[in-house]
Amino acid sequence: MSKLDRIIASSPRAQQTRRKDGFLGERARKLLLTLTTLLILWVFYTQPQLRSAVGSLLDLVPGF
Repeated sequence: MSKLDRIIASSPRAQQTRRKDGFLGERARKLLLTLTTLLILWVFYTQPQLRSAVGSLLDLVPGF
């Protein structure tokens, strides 16, 4: 490795670009996970059987 390659590899800008390994950044991954979780919860909670099961479980918990 030449001296120029070592300087480029050790620069802060090169380290920042190396951290972005994937297709999505960290914020995008968190947002995608949150939206997916909310969608799954919404889909399952709109099912009548699940709503009645959750309702009966919440009746067992004092304070709800």
